[in-house]
Amino acid sequence: MIQAVASHDPQSPSTLHRFSRFSGADGQVWEQTKRLMAADITYIPSETFERSYTGEAAQVDAILGSLEESSGSIPRNLPPHLAALCGYRLLDASEESLLFREMNFLKYRAARIRASVDPSDPHPDLVITALRALDRASLIRDSLIRTNIRLAVSIARRFSDSPCSFDELLSEAIFVLMYSVEKFDSGRGFRFSTYAYRAISRHLYRMVTETARQESRMTRDAEDWAFEETLVAGSSPPAERFWTQLRGNLNDFLQKLDRRERFVVRCRYALGNHRTVKT
Repeated sequence: MIQAVASHDPQSPSTLHRFSRFSGADGQVWEQTKRLMAADITYIPSETFERSYTGEAAQVDAILGSLEESSGSIPRNLPPHLAALCGYRLLDASEESLLFREMNFLKYRAARIRASVDPSDPHPDLVITALRALDRASLIRDSLIRTNIRLAVSIARRFSDSPCSFDELLSEAIFVLMYSVEKFDSGRGFRFSTYAYRAISRHLYRMVTETARQESRMTRDAEDWAFEETLVAGSSPPAERFWTQLRGNLNDFLQKLDRRERFVVRCRYALGNHRTVKT
């Protein structure tokens, strides 16, 4: 996958010196120019951008305006706030391809305009045009994410019997979904759902596997308390019974905590293999 990245360093001494001369009425131009120069513009290039493609604003507006017309099949038993995220309808192949192409074209256009802007003497119209292109690209990106939220929910539910909570799984799934929208190349002829499904599934599988490994290790450590070091050879039976009962009580207490809380307690009080107190 080929990606184009256009960026500037707004904190460099030369850039700050050029911006420092703006004041008063030029302050807004300075802020807009600084925002444009600081933007991280990453897009999937296409030969059509340089030859004939000029954008499909009218068609894109029609698609974006129709996304909430039908909620489609919303996953069952979702909390209201999650059900609301799944309210956008699904896109067909042509709509999806058009939105991705338009999003990347707008970023390409903004990058080209920024390359022609002189930070020491910016043209306000050019700066505003570039920022509007970036804002519209962000709107399309957010819409693409919303139309695929239910895919993230569906994949997260398939791992619901893992040690991870559903909220953790869904949070990671949405994060990967957002990343996938930025990296997907629609020109290769595949549907985005195919690309995102594999990316999210792989990420959650690695996450669940690592969590299960940590859980297994902590379970094995449950019998190995720091207190056992006090059980020296020759201890009296009452002392042994006392420490055995104490260890049992601590085990019962820890089982009432969730995975993260158990980990924090063990690290804080140097229990099990966590011999060093971590504050």
